[in-house]
Amino acid sequence: MRMTCQSKLLLGLIAVSLGSTAPGHLLAQTRKTEVLPDETPRALIVAFRSSEKGAGPSLGENIRSKLQSDIPVKQLYVIPKATICANLEASGFPCDSMPDAITSRLLATSLRADFYVDGTVTKSATGYTSNARLVLARDNSMVQPLPTATGNKLGDIAAMISKSILDVRKELPDERTCETKLGGGDAAGAITAAKASIVAYPQSSIGRVCLANALLKQGASPDSVIAVAKQVTAIDPRSRPALIMLGDAYAQKNDLNHAVEAWTKLIASYPKDVQLVSTVVNKIGQSGQAAAAKPIIIAAVDSNPGDPDLVHLKYLILLATKDCAEATAAGEQMIKADTAAADTTFFLRQSACYASANDPQKSSATAAQGVAKFKNNAALWSLYAQTLRLAGQLPQSLAAAQTAVKLDPKTEHGYLRIAQAQIDLNQPDSAIGTLKQAVAAGEDKSTVGQFLLVLGNKAYKDASAQVISTSDSLAIRRDAFQKAAVILATSDSISPSPAAKFVLGVSAFKVGDAAIRDNQGKKTCELAKLAQSSFLTAQIDIAAGGSIDPKTAQQLLAALGQYGPAVDGQVKKFCK
Repeated sequence: MRMTCQSKLLLGLIAVSLGSTAPGHLLAQTRKTEVLPDETPRALIVAFRSSEKGAGPSLGENIRSKLQSDIPVKQLYVIPKATICANLEASGFPCDSMPDAITSRLLATSLRADFYVDGTVTKSATGYTSNARLVLARDNSMVQPLPTATGNKLGDIAAMISKSILDVRKELPDERTCETKLGGGDAAGAITAAKASIVAYPQSSIGRVCLANALLKQGASPDSVIAVAKQVTAIDPRSRPALIMLGDAYAQKNDLNHAVEAWTKLIASYPKDVQLVSTVVNKIGQSGQAAAAKPIIIAAVDSNPGDPDLVHLKYLILLATKDCAEATAAGEQMIKADTAAADTTFFLRQSACYASANDPQKSSATAAQGVAKFKNNAALWSLYAQTLRLAGQLPQSLAAAQTAVKLDPKTEHGYLRIAQAQIDLNQPDSAIGTLKQAVAAGEDKSTVGQFLLVLGNKAYKDASAQVISTSDSLAIRRDAFQKAAVILATSDSISPSPAAKFVLGVSAFKVGDAAIRDNQGKKTCELAKLAQSSFLTAQIDIAAGGSIDPKTAQQLLAALGQYGPAVDGQVKKFCK
């Protein structure tokens, strides 16, 4: 049976409890009176993975037996089946369990193995085929594939794999020297040792990985690193360190197509590594070449139907390519296969993607599902407010935005969502108050200022569009320009800009012009004073923001000079 995540945790606990004394005890059980030097290398052979009942554990035991007879115990101690079974059974699993890579490494670490060997075995009409690999226990990304073995009997295959293990061992001392020198900062010595390991075993993948790392340490060109890393992937197409180095070296050369190809092969090989997938998908998205990843991931999904990790990876790549029609479909497929994938991040991404695909109803419905499941998530409520607005449900949008801010006053753009809903509902005064709160809550001042500038410009255009036919309509138009001026003044006070000053000045000019005209009939001090203060504001702000439209600014400033006597006359006459 395949081991579960629970088994990995239990094995980890066993590794801690056994400590450094366990291997000595186990050796005493198997050798009785024979004492081996502490530096004797130790090998762990685990049960191979197979759909054929009994074939995997049987091949593992055959390899152990053959390896023990092929090499003296003082040169290589092969950890016996009884020791392996003791670990597995203590964790509540049968002896014939077929561990995955992570569990194999935990087992190797607990038994102080230098390396472990795992693989697969399949049965056909003509016999058996096995693909095995030797993995360094200290770093399970350092993988040395063994030649494919085929034979009529499991014993025949075991003999081939045992010979391959002995051949591979020839590279290990020099590869270890390479890592030691590299850790000590001796890149040149590391290169020499890596080359020696390749001479010892020409198909060395781990020796070449160390060589590439040494070249990086030495500051070699990207082409030099790429040449060695490509040799590694020719031997082991799934080599994690080689694919990482290939992607980064190509990116350094700005060869983004090849970088994305390497990165995509990397995450397709290790889709369960959440941190790796997240980092690499971000790199792919930032490269601008995400489309190149799409066929590779889709091919991997097609080759492994029903694999939830690859389906999730497909979803992330489709999001990166901004192919929202396919991405949302893949997202729905993903959460059907794995309901745990429907987390807050999923709802945020899925809803935003539906919105980008011009489907506001599904966007809103998805966000609604999110807030129903995660009632206290402010980011989801903020997104829900936006989707409701896009769907035309304005009161509901305002309520959702207010809920987001109530849950977390610092939620990104929460106050802006409230202000936008208030504007849509024709509540500009409330919107201005909300935006002042936004600044107090730490919202970016330039963002709030720009938001108000857009609002002020709209108010100015709405006021300009009003037709003057009576004194009442003149007063209405004046009030409309005053509202625009208030909004623009707030924008300029929060985030000063020439644009805000200029439109504020023009709005103030329009207010003064309407006031003085209306006062020809009404003859009030209030209107005279309004005209006077408005023209003063216009004088200051049109001059300050005149770079926006120099010609109009010059014309208005000249007109203000002509209005001066009339305004002064009204103030003198009506304000006694």
